[in-house]
Amino acid sequence: MLNQAENELLTRVGADTPMGGMMRQHWLPACMSSEVAVPGGAPVRVELLGERLVAFRDTSGRLGLLDEHCPHRRASLVLARNEDCGLRCLYHGWKMDVDGAVTDMPSEPEDSPLRGRARTRAYPVRESDGFVWAWLGPADQVPEFTPPPWAGKKVRIAKIHQACNWAQSLEGAIDSSHSSALHSSNIRPGSMGERTAAADGSDITVLSRPSLDKAPRIQVQVTDYGFRYAAIRRPTTKADTHDYVRVTVFVAPFMAVIPPNAHYTSNQLHVPLDDENTMFYAVAAADEFTFDEAFWCKRQGATVWLDLEG
Repeated sequence: MLNQAENELLTRVGADTPMGGMMRQHWLPACMSSEVAVPGGAPVRVELLGERLVAFRDTSGRLGLLDEHCPHRRASLVLARNEDCGLRCLYHGWKMDVDGAVTDMPSEPEDSPLRGRARTRAYPVRESDGFVWAWLGPADQVPEFTPPPWAGKKVRIAKIHQACNWAQSLEGAIDSSHSSALHSSNIRPGSMGERTAAADGSDITVLSRPSLDKAPRIQVQVTDYGFRYAAIRRPTTKADTHDYVRVTVFVAPFMAVIPPNAHYTSNQLHVPLDDENTMFYAVAAADEFTFDEAFWCKRQGATVWLDLEG
């Protein structure tokens, strides 16, 4: 158990905090590529590490990530018009390009000293494997982008907002012991031949665990990217000669690779929006899929407008 000081050290992610500084040393998923797929499409609000940002794909197809607020009168650029290779603020018409330069000021005189030097904060971005990744660290220390573990695969992504801090969210992903209780209704005790999802996704919820052991022994192997974590249980059969081992991979600072089935790998991102909110992404990756993203979202409980009490 953490005390209050330790908990705050771990979960505070603002720019002036130790954890916020560490998080800013990594490329972070700002949004899904599908959210900004159309050149000239509507801007998308992004929250990362307590920062309020706006993502967009300009009319030429370039991706941008800017401070959400116009540098003129602080109107939200989420409401801006995406036109002619920039975002035009709805208030006075200032237009910002993907590099943060203010390229037009229709409300300013031609000889205004603001012309040519006004800028807004722009963040480096890379598009890769289903996501737009952002660098929120020092502008003069942008590292080479490293693709995620599922690089080169096709993906299905579910996106879910969680009203908790990032550590609470990640803890569930890498805690194998909780699955014996929380997931006992859909991952039931079975034989050593664990049944996994069918190739067409038809019985994707029918899983089994070949163990009744609710107190796994834990072994951890530290790696240069995080650690691998083995939960070792006594199996229901051949217990004298066999162990049931479930291995989860943690990739710093907030990614978990869940034990795969025969058809796809399961990756989880627990991205801190601020100190008390997290964006959870469940990413299935495979060479080929026989189910679509809507099916995957339903599998993750991310069906839009689903009435959970009705």
